[in-house]
Amino acid sequence: MELGLNGAAVLVTGGSSGIGRATAIAYGREGARVAITYNARKDAAEAVAEEIEAAGGTAYVVPMELNEPETIAAAVDATVSRWGGLDAVVGNAVNWGNLGFSDRPENIEDAKPEWWVPVLRANLEGNFHLVQQVAPALRRSEHGRLVLISTDIAERGLPGSWPYGAAKAGLHGLVASLQHDLGKDGVLVNIVLPGITLENGEHRVIPKPALAQIAAGFTARKLPDVSELANAILFLTSPYTTAIQGEILRVAGGTLIPG
Repeated sequence: MELGLNGAAVLVTGGSSGIGRATAIAYGREGARVAITYNARKDAAEAVAEEIEAAGGTAYVVPMELNEPETIAAAVDATVSRWGGLDAVVGNAVNWGNLGFSDRPENIEDAKPEWWVPVLRANLEGNFHLVQQVAPALRRSEHGRLVLISTDIAERGLPGSWPYGAAKAGLHGLVASLQHDLGKDGVLVNIVLPGITLENGEHRVIPKPALAQIAAGFTARKLPDVSELANAILFLTSPYTTAIQGEILRVAGGTLIPG
C-alpha cells in the first residue's frame, strides 16, 4: 500500500533486529530514507541497511546507546544532517539490563540498584533525551510523526520486570503530555504497544511448541508477527493519519482469556 512516505526522512532506533528491523525495511519498501541506530551489532545494522536499499529505500546506519545521552544527540544530529530534516521517528531501542531472564529476582526487596537503575533510566530517560533531540526537526516537518514503542508488560506486568515495566509505563505518561507540546506544531505523537511478538513464526525466548498454546489464550487466537507491528507503526507515521494523537495502539493479540 502506498502510504505517502516516499522520500520521507525517518529515524528508527534499535533497527538492527526484531520490530525495528521489520519497521525499517517496511519504510524502505515505501521509498523512505531510513536511518537506523545500533548499539553493539554494527554488522547486523549494516545487513538491515542492505535490506532497506534492496526494498527500494535509502539507508543510513549510526551508533547510539540509550544510557548515554551524548550518543543520542550525536545520532540525531548525524541523521538530521544526512537527511536535511526528520519526518518520522520511531523510538524502538531497548535496554534489557545485564541480568538474564531467569536471573532476575522474584521479590522486589532483592532488586539491587545497580540492576534496577540502568534499566529504568535507559528505557525512560533515554527516550526522553531522544524526544528532546528530535523535537526541533519534527516541528519543522510538514507532517512530523513520533511513535514510541511500549510493551504489554506495562499493563499486565511480569514477575521480576519492575524497572522495565515502570520505564515503559512512563512513556505512556510522557506521550500524554507530549501531545500538547508537539501537537501545537502539527506533530502527532503515539504509542505502539506490542505483546508477545513472533518473527518468522518463532520467538527469541519461548519454545515453538508452546506458542500455539499461548496464542490460544488470547482473544485473537494468534500472536502478532513483527510485520504487523511494522504496519501499525507505518500507518501512524504516514500522512494518511491526521488526527490520531496521544493514543496507545495495542498490537498484542487482543485480551487474555480468563483461565
